Amino acid sequence: MALGIACAGTGLKEAIALLDPMTNDPVNFVRQGALIASAMILIQHTEQTCPKVKDFRALYAKVIVDKHEDVMAKFGAILAQGIIDAGGRNVTLTLQSRTGHTNMLAVVGVLVATQYWYWFPLAHCLALAFTPTCLIALNSQLKMPKLEVRSNARPSLYAYPPPLEEKRREEREKVTTAVLSIAARARRRGVSKVTDTNEKMEVDEVKEDEKDKEKKEKEEKEKKEEKKPEPPFEILQNPARVMKSQLKVI
Repeated sequence: MALGIACAGTGLKEAIALLDPMTNDPVNFVRQGALIASAMILIQHTEQTCPKVKDFRALYAKVIVDKHEDVMAKFGAILAQGIIDAGGRNVTLTLQSRTGHTNMLAVVGVLVATQYWYWFPLAHCLALAFTPTCLIALNSQLKMPKLEVRSNARPSLYAYPPPLEEKRREEREKVTTAVLSIAARARRRGVSKVTDTNEKMEVDEVKEDEKDKEKKEKEEKEKKEEKKPEPPFEILQNPARVMKSQLKVI
């Protein structure tokens, strides 16, 4: 937790390298702390800025869903998922103001939040350390004019992470039941013989799902081929989501 607080929002590779083996620790509360700390460090980082983000996001989802996982580790993964996507991915975790001074409110919030082990609602105090990452231009009348801002970086470098894809349950196709048309058998009193009847089987036509799937796959391949090269800059509208590391290229 101390490592996560000290390196919050930095995406420091050395810190992640220390936390990575702790996520497989046999002690449950160690795993819990490692998951939470990793989210603090990786908040607002993409695969372009820190490749480990993808692995940790997958780890959070795996621990949360796993029925055989311990409750403490699950709680840590849930908190980690909330921290890394905090504020709709529009805020970062920092203990300093933009001018570089210590933000006492954020420090107190983190201090109280670390006592979640005693009373879990204290974890909400971590929100006091969240700072919005945005650029809002104002004029002399403190009004927000319409203007464009150029970011001299590839759009994917500071883009939103891709949304979580819900795993759709594969709907099992209903097996078409064979309908037997049997001629009514003559049942008359005193008649012992039963006439043979021809049994016909009527099967519904099979849906052309396979053809549709092939068409979709072809369309997806064509779309991938038609992708244009990524531009080296991006034009943002006021107000814009601008991360701390992105301010250098604005």
